[in-house]
Amino acid sequence: MLYNKILILEDDMIVGIDLQELLNQAGYDTVLLHNYNDAISHLKSFKPNLAICDINLGQGETGIDFAKYATILLPTLEIIYVTAFSTHQIIEKAESTQPLNYIIKPWNEEQIKVTVKRALSLIKNKYAKNEVIEKLSLTEYKILDLISQQKKSKEIAIELFVSEKTIRNHRYNIIKKLKLPNENNSLLKWALTNLHL
Repeated sequence: MLYNKILILEDDMIVGIDLQELLNQAGYDTVLLHNYNDAISHLKSFKPNLAICDINLGQGETGIDFAKYATILLPTLEIIYVTAFSTHQIIEKAESTQPLNYIIKPWNEEQIKVTVKRALSLIKNKYAKNEVIEKLSLTEYKILDLISQQKKSKEIAIELFVSEKTIRNHRYNIIKKLKLPNENNSLLKWALTNLHL
């Protein structure tokens, strides 16, 4: 798996182009999109490891809305937010998506390079840490990640918009793929040990 694909979601065309040119020059594979719907439609075909999203996209859905939906469609996607001004309420909403970092406008080239390099290094370490994770489907990985956050099956089902029975079936399949003993909390213990950086 390559760890250099970045989706840029920025409604300010000049800022977006500057970010894309800088990241392309640094050797990253990028796609630049200017609105929520285009960004969502590119997720499945582009399959980025990282999304750099403007928190405030102007009208309609926000970068936070994108992050919430995108991480359901692509569970291994990590987020960095770009913002010029945000209220406490907006940052609180953004924190619910567990972003890797924030970039404050106006940014400089060094800040972008360091932030993205660090983020992609963390992503690579997180997913390459254990080879067995590669055997899991994206949905199974997302469920495992939520288990590592000590969420119960019912909470996971609500978050992923599926039934609790579906989550239990996924948990069973994950236990089999990871070759864990069928004991209470064996999956939780594994997730806490292996998924936290």
